[in-house]
Amino acid sequence: MEHLSDIAVFVRIIDRGSFTAAADDLKLSKAAVSKYVGRLETRMGVRLLNRTTRRLTLTEAGEALYRRASGALSDLEAAEAEVLELAGRPRGLLRVTAPPLFGTEFLSSRICDFLHDYPDVRVDLHLDNRIADLVGERFDIAIRITTLAASSLVARRLAEIRIATAASPAYLAHHGRPAAPADLQRHECLGFDLDRTPTEWHYRSPRGEPAAVRIRSRFRCGDDAMLKRTALQGHGVLRMPELFIRDELEDGRLIRLLENYDPPPVTLAAVFPTRANLAPKVRVFVEFLAEQFGPGR
Repeated sequence: MEHLSDIAVFVRIIDRGSFTAAADDLKLSKAAVSKYVGRLETRMGVRLLNRTTRRLTLTEAGEALYRRASGALSDLEAAEAEVLELAGRPRGLLRVTAPPLFGTEFLSSRICDFLHDYPDVRVDLHLDNRIADLVGERFDIAIRITTLAASSLVARRLAEIRIATAASPAYLAHHGRPAAPADLQRHECLGFDLDRTPTEWHYRSPRGEPAAVRIRSRFRCGDDAMLKRTALQGHGVLRMPELFIRDELEDGRLIRLLENYDPPPVTLAAVFPTRANLAPKVRVFVEFLAEQFGPGR
């Protein structure tokens, strides 16, 4: 520890440009600061600084030590700041992006509870189906319903969500009911414009075999709510996360199709840029989402 103190004083001298300024910062006497540096030079067996009455310069050895030590001390300070931040009270502006339909139907009714529990946090909620650049657009958290891919971002999985294929009774009365995914080629399918494969729907057969079908989409858009309304009006076959149309399936306004051909499920996840220096406001919001939407909810 004494060795680390000597190095810390040496770095502070270089950062501040003089023994006097470093002594003032560290609340030490100038003589004490000189003692630290002298002890460090003695231990290392090499001169680190050249001093005159007007100038302070580093030797080659001093430059090497400063280059390495200043970075290491910065890491130690960041580690200390992280611990202090984690121990602090959640506060500040929390910028969140989420899919519009999820935000309006599931998140809006719960945000007030979160704000009540954490009065020092302000939430700026952006509803958008596109995949936002969290770092570039300075979002703290994204709520995503998707197939998670490998990424440098951190994802907290909240739930697995079944995908449902459905249509209104009026549409089925006019166009018939598909018995297998291949039958969808003869139907009006409502395409989600932001799908990775918007013209191809994927299913699994009753024996677990993958099945893909190219769909015909005379109407396609990137808004879940618009697609849902279009299906309810009888204009096509819809495929979307089951939680978005659960009520309509239960009351018969939409009829579930291809029940023996489950599409691969998607993941509801809270995504954030990094675990390092995770702010308390982000940590508590992620836990809040897990409580609200995790298994059993």
